[in-house]
Amino acid sequence: MGQNIQELLQVGQQLGIHVTTLDQQQAQHYIERVLARYKPDQTSSHLSIGDGALTLPLEQHEFTYSEMLEQESVYMFFDQEGTDRQQVAVIQDARLVGKLMENAFGMEYFLSNEQVEFLIAVNWYTIQAVGTAISHLARLK
Repeated sequence: MGQNIQELLQVGQQLGIHVTTLDQQQAQHYIERVLARYKPDQTSSHLSIGDGALTLPLEQHEFTYSEMLEQESVYMFFDQEGTDRQQVAVIQDARLVGKLMENAFGMEYFLSNEQVEFLIAVNWYTIQAVGTAISHLARLK
């Protein structure tokens, strides 16, 4: 299990935020579905969705943007060349992602829901969103 996943499980337990993981086969299939649908520009190093994405500065929104999302489980995955590749953390309530990340070591990640209706990429500088997340996060512009 990768370091990011272990960190999320530990922080979730400390904060009372329900975080689980998909098994490797489910995780790999899920990541393939998301990447095939949204075709992000960068899936390693500096995660990026690319053209057409709503972009917000990370500094002012890093720990609060998720409060704008629907109350639903979200799936988080990471750099696809790093130690956490092909691993997915499931967070019970999308609105709590910021609280979780505020208490975890910094990490870049992708976020989507079970139905793959949106994709959010969080890197060291920006938060990018496509799909249904745009309407939720546009209020922060």
